[in-house]
Amino acid sequence: MEEQRKKILIVDDSEMNREILVSMLEDEYDLIQAEDGQQAVYIMSEHHMELSLLLLDMNMPVMNGYEVLQVMKERLWLDRIPVISISADSSDDNIGRAYKLGVNDYFSRPFDAAVVLRRVHNTIALHDKSMGNFQDTLGMLSDFYYVILKVNLTTDSYLILKDGFDDQKKYFDSLTSFSARLRGFADMDCIYEDDKKEYLEFCNIKRLRKAFAGGNRKEMIRYRRKVKDELKWVSLTMICSEEYEDDNQIVMLYVRDINDDYLKQLDEVMRKTTDSLGTVTVNVSKGMCISCAVKNKNIGIRGEKENLDDYVRRISMYAIGCEDRVKANQLFVQENLLKEFAAGRKIISLETVAQGDQDEKIRMFRITIEMIRNSVTDDIEGVLYFQDITESYLAEKIPQLLYQKNFEKVALIDARRNLINMESTEDFNAYRYLHTKIDYNTYCREILGTMVPEQEKEHLKKNTDIETICRELNQNGRYSFTVHQISEDGEIRLKEFNFMYLFRELGIILAVTEDITELSGTDMLTGGYNRRGFIHNSENIFRHCADRTDYAVLYFNVRNFKAVNELFGIDTGDSVLRTIYKNMRSSSLKPCVVARVEADQFTCLVEKKNLDFDALSGLCEWNFTKKGKTMHIFCGCGIFFVENKEMSINGMIDRAKLAKKYITDEYVKPYNIYDASMKSYYIDRAELAGELRNGLAQEQFKVYYQPVVDAKTGEIRSAEALIRWVHPKRGFVSPAIFIPALEESGHISELDFYVTKKVFEFMRKRCEDGKKNIPISINLSWMDFYDEKMMKWIEENVESSQKLGIKSRFEITETSFEAMKQNRNNILESLQKKGAVTLLDDFGSGYSSYGVLQDYNFDILKIDMSLVRQIETNPKSRSILKSIIAMAHELGMQLVAEGAETEEQVVFLRENDCDCIQGYYYSKPLPEDEFLEYLGEN
Repeated sequence: MEEQRKKILIVDDSEMNREILVSMLEDEYDLIQAEDGQQAVYIMSEHHMELSLLLLDMNMPVMNGYEVLQVMKERLWLDRIPVISISADSSDDNIGRAYKLGVNDYFSRPFDAAVVLRRVHNTIALHDKSMGNFQDTLGMLSDFYYVILKVNLTTDSYLILKDGFDDQKKYFDSLTSFSARLRGFADMDCIYEDDKKEYLEFCNIKRLRKAFAGGNRKEMIRYRRKVKDELKWVSLTMICSEEYEDDNQIVMLYVRDINDDYLKQLDEVMRKTTDSLGTVTVNVSKGMCISCAVKNKNIGIRGEKENLDDYVRRISMYAIGCEDRVKANQLFVQENLLKEFAAGRKIISLETVAQGDQDEKIRMFRITIEMIRNSVTDDIEGVLYFQDITESYLAEKIPQLLYQKNFEKVALIDARRNLINMESTEDFNAYRYLHTKIDYNTYCREILGTMVPEQEKEHLKKNTDIETICRELNQNGRYSFTVHQISEDGEIRLKEFNFMYLFRELGIILAVTEDITELSGTDMLTGGYNRRGFIHNSENIFRHCADRTDYAVLYFNVRNFKAVNELFGIDTGDSVLRTIYKNMRSSSLKPCVVARVEADQFTCLVEKKNLDFDALSGLCEWNFTKKGKTMHIFCGCGIFFVENKEMSINGMIDRAKLAKKYITDEYVKPYNIYDASMKSYYIDRAELAGELRNGLAQEQFKVYYQPVVDAKTGEIRSAEALIRWVHPKRGFVSPAIFIPALEESGHISELDFYVTKKVFEFMRKRCEDGKKNIPISINLSWMDFYDEKMMKWIEENVESSQKLGIKSRFEITETSFEAMKQNRNNILESLQKKGAVTLLDDFGSGYSSYGVLQDYNFDILKIDMSLVRQIETNPKSRSILKSIIAMAHELGMQLVAEGAETEEQVVFLRENDCDCIQGYYYSKPLPEDEFLEYLGEN
């Protein structure tokens, strides 16, 4: 039987774009076209059950793609139809916005046929698989529920997942709103008259919205439904979906027949007890345990009968936790059971940890009593039963703890008895935990110990010591360490071991292992090493080699690689990078280590004896051809011959990289060898970074303060803290040299922390001396936000300084904000809440984007000096400045213009309502003593 072709709706206002997509897809798919969003919504309203995919242009007249997605979300069509968005603009903002509205994937114009076909096929296949899993689940639910709806209370719409009203299906399907469908069921006289009023009150859409908005997770009603000449009890339940949001109330509705439930109640209670450890029959009204049938003698009754409260006090002593003992005595005593039954609660249950009867292992038990009223005697009677739920508890609890991580092994450690059970996370088996006893110390020594390199065995032994683990857990709640392991095929992988308490009071510890090799040393694109992997493996080679001067570090940079991506597409560009990596590995250089250290930059560690310069020239130039297009690929190569002195691998890479910068014509000679003549440049950039800590310790760095004045009055309003380095040998070192060097080396945070502390000390001293303080802004790098120690210090001192009347200010550039906003801008918000003022620095420079002003509420905007200095010469700059000033004021921000040097610049800024001005026209940056004099004069 021929497989039915999938149907795709293409929505694009450009006829040419639609024709291109049709030509790519028509051989495999049935295609429908729409020229705008309105037409697409109409087609989907008629055919959404038939469509397998929507290709949606995001920028269209009449109704754009974002509006179409909003309609699909409201009408729940996104559950049925996957969406690939199409746009010429592939910026993070637009892609992020589309993903937030529910698209599955995207591709940009111009179209790449291979990319289009692959993403269309993959999106449909993935959606079909998830829908298959969903239908399997739905099939199981259908055994219990004859109606299943997915409902959007906010938009009063619904999606039918299962409909049991076969005889009235056509009528109910014609009711497009959810509230109309509920009312229609009553209007069709399907509900018993005595229950109709309660049903209609329950189904009021406003009431339901209010109930769920108020925090209810579940709403339920029981009523009698007319089925021919009979009345059947049914239960209608509405439950919050995982997609539920305050402004998008998605709930699931289930209807099931419960008519037989009441008839089977007693039988069901007894049936539940068949797999229990024991049952005790109880007359709750008389407070007596009447009989028992138990597998564990500890839970049996004493004598023919036993007082219920006495029995409860006795068995509660088997619970290990004091809190559980108290709960048992509160829940199962006669007085509470009668109270609960009167309130309509007929089932009372408690889960507790206790020691098993058959072995020493700790187990989880569930104690349950189910009560009914004896229709003959009118007594409240019940069955108390005990279940060992350890296996199901662990099978549920452990995956919950692990769901966010890709752990490969999970272990349960019994610290009191030194036992362990190790499992694969893909096949965790609680049964094996309960029935397996492995000595923990033996396992660590004889199994784990054989899997690590010799030099790390002592490290492993120390960190797996059970006393060490328990001590760390008691102090910090979690504990982890890393160690290398040798896989079965001999590959060395980096593993992280993590420990947490599962039952702290019982000494039961959950341990998991995660392979973090790829996070630490592997390049995901090539499958080879990244910079960290290159460093680690090169260090290992030098550690064991006889003479490190036998080696050279080579640094390759692909020239104009961006053109490859633009001409052939990103996927092809990635393929080129993988090819370069393979060519280097298999070349006559016979490299010991090859790595992609940055986007289009590679490094190799080679033995000098294999360094053939003619072969190297050939490796640096080759042709790439695809689809009739040919591109010449050129690489520049810097070479550093390793010297017989202590030097970091990063230092070697930097020198090779520097040599590459000195290539004069890579078409003639594509390589260059590092020599001493390049050292002065390197000293200014790299060695300065190495002297940072010594410079900080000796206070060679001095904080200077540049005043910021009121544009109208010329009075000082604030200042910016700037750093200067007075080197004992080099003299005054320009910030333009040492700051980039520190950023490249990753040491900039140490300097920023130093400046921050100095500024806070300066302002606190003025407070103590009774002097007036003005706000002083401190520059922060994006790296600072990842320094937890520094951020904690800043937050604490902002708060304490605020109490002294000191106003803290922090400047961050737009590039820095973009680099850290994904997971660190919450720190900026925290600082603002504590009273700090945030400034967006260098606005109007080459990088500027107005998007950052949408993402975060900065207090002050600092206009970059590049715009200010063109006021006299460039009319466009003047227009841009006017627009920025007006926009900032409209957004409620103040402005500071940087770099003002002439009167004409100051007059222009003042006349156009700029709030404050900073620049040499008023004052250069001043050392602390001169700044104090300036404050005194002003």
